Amino acid sequence: MLTFTKVLNKCLTITTAAAIIIMMLHIVIHALARSLFDAPIYGTNEIVEYWYLPIVALLGIPAAQLQKEHITVTMAIDRARPFTASAFTVFACILGVLVSLAFAWFGLMKALENMAIGSTADVSDIITWPVYFLVPIVFVLLAALYVLDAVLIARTSESELDRATGRPAEHDAENRTY
Repeated sequence: MLTFTKVLNKCLTITTAAAIIIMMLHIVIHALARSLFDAPIYGTNEIVEYWYLPIVALLGIPAAQLQKEHITVTMAIDRARPFTASAFTVFACILGVLVSLAFAWFGLMKALENMAIGSTADVSDIITWPVYFLVPIVFVLLAALYVLDAVLIARTSESELDRATGRPAEHDAENRTY
C-alpha cells in the first residue's frame, strides 16, 4: 500500500509538472510568435483553458490528499481519545468516498454527454470532450485514497498517519514561517 502511494504521488507530481512546463512553453512561444512574426498559435487560449488548467487543477486534488495538504479542522479529534479520533476519521473517510464517487458519477455522465455531442472550445474547432473524462478518473482515484486511509487508520488506530511511512504524521506547525 505504501509503495502504491509513493508511485502514485510520483506519477501525479511528474504529470502535473510536465503539464505546467508544456503550458508555459506553449504560452511563451505563442506570445513570441504573435509579437515577432504577427502569427499567433491558433487556439492557445482555448488549449490552456480547456486542457492544461483542468489537468493541473484536477491532478492536484489527489496529490494534496496523498501529501496531507488539505485544510483540516481537527477541533473535535484533537480533544478526543485516540480510538474515538480514529473512529471519527474513518467515518470522515467513508463520507469522502461517497462524495468522491458521487462527483465521479456526475463527471462521467457529463463526459459521456460531451463526447456524444463532440464538445469543442467555445466557437473554435478545438476538441475538448476528452479532458472531461479526467473528472471521473480523478474522483475515483480520490475515493480509492480515502478507502486506503480508512483501512490504514482502522488497522493502526492512528487518526493521522503519514502515507509514505505508515507511521504517525509529524507536525512542524511551530517551526513554519509564512
